[in-house]
Amino acid sequence: MRYELHDSRVLTWSLETHVTTHCNLRCAQCCPLSPHLPAWAVSPQALGEDLRRLSRVLKPNVFKLTGGEPFLHPDLPAVLDVVRASGIAEQVSVTTNGFLAQSAPDAVYERLDRMTLSFYTSAPLPERSIARITERCDQHGVHLTVKAIDRFQRITPDAPLASDAEVQDVFAKCWLKQRCHLVHQGRFYTCTRPPHVATVLAAAHPHLPALAEGDGVPLDAPDLLTRLLAYLERDTPLATCRHCLGSSGPWEPHAQLPRARAAS
Repeated sequence: MRYELHDSRVLTWSLETHVTTHCNLRCAQCCPLSPHLPAWAVSPQALGEDLRRLSRVLKPNVFKLTGGEPFLHPDLPAVLDVVRASGIAEQVSVTTNGFLAQSAPDAVYERLDRMTLSFYTSAPLPERSIARITERCDQHGVHLTVKAIDRFQRITPDAPLASDAEVQDVFAKCWLKQRCHLVHQGRFYTCTRPPHVATVLAAAHPHLPALAEGDGVPLDAPDLLTRLLAYLERDTPLATCRHCLGSSGPWEPHAQLPRARAAS
């Protein structure tokens, strides 16, 4: 993949941030591993600083607020305000399962251009809720896309990939590295996996390297544009790729993981 520059900014399709890591659902094979992560919400101030730096060298077509479930954030309007103020992208979108979106304050809808509603067959959103979200999007001029999802693709392997050739093949075929660019806690990532894989696998693999550090580009680098472009156009896999199936995993019916039992 080769990227174009315009006014010293790399042109990309999209950029996202994990507004929260936790979610009100527990989807099996969740790409950002939400069911296995502790609750966390992005600081609007920290995100604003990250976007201030990144907006100098990157111009995505759309900025996406994802998760976890974004509507679990305690102050989503403040997050949207810093995204708007950064000028990082002309279009601002949120991706949600919808259960909390229907009752969100008008201040959220007023700050959005687009909403993607993920309708999971394993946890279907009631039709009346979809109707209410549709009504509110219409009222505020928000473009709504309802995405029905009845399958998931296995993305986390049972064990690390054994050979370098297998890792290279997964990386070469993976579309996440082009469509799921992420800004998270002071770093830019080519996909959503590096910040969280080591957190989830640390107990089973105590010698796992700090993937979140090694597989991302720090935003305070003085040569950020050069480093960012080389990182995006690299042909070599990330260290995280050894613990990921990317878009090569088998497809299975969508499912919810059982809720963790509270300790007695």
